[in-house]
Amino acid sequence: MNGQRELERKVAQLVDRLPLFPHDIDSLLTTAVKPIENDARLLRLIENEPELWTELLRLAGSFYGAPYKVETPAVGVKRIGVQPLVQLIGISYARKTIQEEFSSLRYLNEYFDHSEDISAGCYILAEACAALQGEREIYAVAGLIHDIGRLAIIAAKGVTGAHVLGTLWDKMVSVVYDERSSLSTDHCEVGKWICRKWNFSPIIQEAVLRHHSPLVDGDFSFPGALVFVAHFLSASDPSGEIISTLSAAEVLANMKMSLEDFDRARKVYMSRRKKGS
Repeated sequence: MNGQRELERKVAQLVDRLPLFPHDIDSLLTTAVKPIENDARLLRLIENEPELWTELLRLAGSFYGAPYKVETPAVGVKRIGVQPLVQLIGISYARKTIQEEFSSLRYLNEYFDHSEDISAGCYILAEACAALQGEREIYAVAGLIHDIGRLAIIAAKGVTGAHVLGTLWDKMVSVVYDERSSLSTDHCEVGKWICRKWNFSPIIQEAVLRHHSPLVDGDFSFPGALVFVAHFLSASDPSGEIISTLSAAEVLANMKMSLEDFDRARKVYMSRRKKGS
């Protein structure tokens, strides 16, 4: 019990020590997270910070695969939307912070590789579910940060040589129970603490919190489901056995996706990841 409390204290201290983002980024994210704010307000904030606008366009070009040569922010965000871009620049600074604060983790690159895989999967699944363009982008950004809590727990434990790859498909449900056996929380909840501290959108916070438990006693989380099912997209499953597991099948049903829909999404995922390699 004392060991558990000590680990909990270390995790809490680590989260508390994580630095906030630069003032302009923090201000932008803080404004974006307020439900009463709208895109026009965010655009005005961006327009008042030329360096911030330049950075947003650079990130848009690298993340979405297209250069944005426009004269005004309003034109530049027409296809993607303001909110996804705001969250994306937050992720950019989060990545810098992660690289600095968790540099002692030997296999940190595994975390980034896995996050990019899940991000791609989230976008494709959202696309298959006919989500709006801006929503797809938000879900893709959520995939990039979904496992931040895992890094915090590994660092708090001091196991710097541990691999930080994402959870295997057959452990997607049990892993949180395993974590709670040595800690009163799990990496999903810790991840939400961090995302809340950094003022990421409620959708991203929900995706991080629920990506191992998208369906609990009838309560369904669509953002959590996208990240959950994205873990199954990359698994080789010619027989359909993996995605037919009870938990995954129930989640798919709530997403209103059939096994055939999932199979088509998996083929798109494999094709796009192969082109990107």
